Amino acid sequence: MGLLFGSGSTKPTFPYDHWYGIQGDLLSNDYKLTRVGNLDLHRSLPIQKKLRRYVENLDGSVKYYLHQNDSRLRESGSNAIVDTTDGNVMLEKPEYYFRMEIQGTKWIRAYSEYPLPGFIKMERKAISPWYGTFDNITNTAVSGCFLLWDGNNIKRNVDGIVELTANAPQFRGGSNDAAKDGTYNSQLGVARTSVSKKTVRSNCKNGTHHGAYRAYNEIAWLQRCEYASLHCQDTYNDTLTTDGFKQGGLGSGPAVAGADWSAWGGYNPFIPNGVTATLGNNTGKVDYTIKNFNGADKIVQVTSYRGLENPFEYLWSLADDVLIHHSSITDKNLSVAYVCEDPTKFTSHSDSATTVPDGYLPIANIPKSDGYILQLTHSDKGYSFPKTLGGSSNVGACDYYYQPGNTVTGWFGALLGAVAHSGAGAGFGFLNTYYRSSYSNAYVGFRLCRF
Repeated sequence: MGLLFGSGSTKPTFPYDHWYGIQGDLLSNDYKLTRVGNLDLHRSLPIQKKLRRYVENLDGSVKYYLHQNDSRLRESGSNAIVDTTDGNVMLEKPEYYFRMEIQGTKWIRAYSEYPLPGFIKMERKAISPWYGTFDNITNTAVSGCFLLWDGNNIKRNVDGIVELTANAPQFRGGSNDAAKDGTYNSQLGVARTSVSKKTVRSNCKNGTHHGAYRAYNEIAWLQRCEYASLHCQDTYNDTLTTDGFKQGGLGSGPAVAGADWSAWGGYNPFIPNGVTATLGNNTGKVDYTIKNFNGADKIVQVTSYRGLENPFEYLWSLADDVLIHHSSITDKNLSVAYVCEDPTKFTSHSDSATTVPDGYLPIANIPKSDGYILQLTHSDKGYSFPKTLGGSSNVGACDYYYQPGNTVTGWFGALLGAVAHSGAGAGFGFLNTYYRSSYSNAYVGFRLCRF
């Protein structure tokens, strides 16, 4: 211990000039974190800048990267094909080196492009930049954008209905209801929902899976490091501080009232995949108009964090690499989060099983009641789950945690990110462990992964 804590507050020397990170305190209620390490790297953000969208070959290799400032183009500037015809569209989370250090009540998460002493390698991972859907002919989970464009505006017909590529019905999202094609609440071009982990798992082919927690968690912490904050919903501000650092947060997602959403389309997705294509790999927000929402057009803001579209506060996201075991108050009165790193061992497990499924390792004890998260856990590999409650929307970790109650026992799934009517509790850290692994709903989707 002390490798990082002993580096001092002045400009460090080798090897300390090759890492940057964030420091927090387990006794603090403040969501703001302290930037540590090389502050110039906090300005240049070399690891975060390597997050980028691309089109993959069938074996997962990169066919071509998409343009930094426009995902409708290849990196070269020529037109890209992002409707799955060329392959899945994915977001690359780069490899880097990481060190978790805790000394007393203080912790540091440190990042480097180089294998510094005490740092571990975090392998490259690929996750779909938006929620996935199914190829309804081959029953294959895919990632694509089916929008047509009029300049930088989404193309719409005279009635304001979004126009899509000719192959969009093959990849219909939502509950795959063809009767709604061509209507204001069409399920064309959006995420596939109303499917369980098992169903998605059976449709993940050619080396893909939907074990999204690990990639999502890494990206969440890269965002927290970039903004030196646990409050990802803090007001969006694209202006740097006078010191050249990022400030604020990503703002809220495309928030809507739950009753209005239900009336509009039974909680089915209302944003087509890829509406942030015009942002490329950059962080930002774009306006999207939902037709006939509660009797009028409604404009919502769609967020993208370095290519990850709608990172939170839109749909719940399935996470096939996490299982939660809740014990009742008459048993162990304990809740434990388990993570599996081997996609061949992903399972939904029997709700009442008394054994831990092969490949799933206990990572953290998590709270036995609902509430805003105050502190998050920290593991050597960077995994984090709710540790203590007592925060609020602007205190502590700022995100909410759900669980099924003290009398319930057995195995449960994990849902990430929160839905569009979750309000101030939504965020990268929002965790829902209330439902079994068989759960499906119109507002629960998945992200395609490969790693």
